[in-house]
Amino acid sequence: MTRNRLLASAASLALLSGLTLGPAPARAEGRSESYQTYCTPCHGDDGKADTEQGKKKGARDLTKAKWQASVKDERLMESITKGRGKMPAFGKKLSEDEIKALVKEVRDLKAPS
Repeated sequence: MTRNRLLASAASLALLSGLTLGPAPARAEGRSESYQTYCTPCHGDDGKADTEQGKKKGARDLTKAKWQASVKDERLMESITKGRGKMPAFGKKLSEDEIKALVKEVRDLKAPS
């Protein structure tokens, strides 16, 4: 039996017996796949930038009401598209609609003032 067929058979057997081949990736409730992939590593699921990588890079806390009020959507779109400071650019990885959706998601992180 070839290696690929053996792996496929093992996976099928595991699924049929109720076993999994590893934990499913955790996803914060209400967060999009794009946010989870591109934002969570630095800004965290809650947007507070208290992740190890976020602290190391000096990522912005996206929940701060004062920051949210001072930054226009156009600047957020530009930052996500072209990058800003230590934040990488995601314009080649995300469509314009995905970037607009991320801007909305960032706005939803605003803490009550």
